[in-house]
Amino acid sequence: MDLRESDGAVWAVGLMSGTSMDGIDAALLRTDGHQVFEVGPALTVAYDEATRARIRALLGTPPGRSVAEVADLARDLTERHAEVAARLIGQSGVTPAVIGFHGQTLLHRPEARLTVQIGDGALLARRLGVAVVNDLRQ
Repeated sequence: MDLRESDGAVWAVGLMSGTSMDGIDAALLRTDGHQVFEVGPALTVAYDEATRARIRALLGTPPGRSVAEVADLARDLTERHAEVAARLIGQSGVTPAVIGFHGQTLLHRPEARLTVQIGDGALLARRLGVAVVNDLRQ
């Protein structure tokens, strides 16, 4: 099913959880990929302190941390993003064509062209039944 409107625009959900580790921001907008035609509702859901502590422990991927810890956090954060996006979609009644998923930054050294964001775009797409664009900095 083509979700494009007559002007070529689609509804998209943007998801962001930044280095502040304060929580997940979700927003709906109608765009053709070049121009924003309409800004829809937005939602912010705070992380609890335990989640912030888990993220903080993995910032910069310090020595002694296992790949399993990073994978577990990535899965858990993806599930939380799915919950927030589903809530926004449900409250708005809008069916998005795509979701932009930044993920959670653990390491960002632009001068070295090195960045690590975690989050599972395929899992998010399965949970929501919507195409997901992710791994945006790579």
